[in-house]
Amino acid sequence: VVAVNAPYVAGFLAFREVPFLLETVQRLETQKLGLKPQVLLVDGNGILHHRGFGIACHLGVLTGLPCIGVAKNLLQVEGLANDELHKKQVSVEIKLINKCE
Repeated sequence: VVAVNAPYVAGFLAFREVPFLLETVQRLETQKLGLKPQVLLVDGNGILHHRGFGIACHLGVLTGLPCIGVAKNLLQVEGLANDELHKKQVSVEIKLINKCE
């Protein structure tokens, strides 16, 4: 459990949570000798952040590790829309992936 003192401000999650995530990665590397992640999955946006640089990007720069943002919601990004067409395109992609397996 981590005590967070900074308030939540939409669009600025990295400034609130990256210090704790960075500390966790560093502890993993120092306390568990030889155990270093090859990639990090982050609960938040990366390049699909509306400013193009979300929490996954921040953590990636600070750790030197590839980070993938796995956000729960699609933010407003130019060229992407969370509408029926988008849902249909995602459905088609999932079906193609399932056929390949």
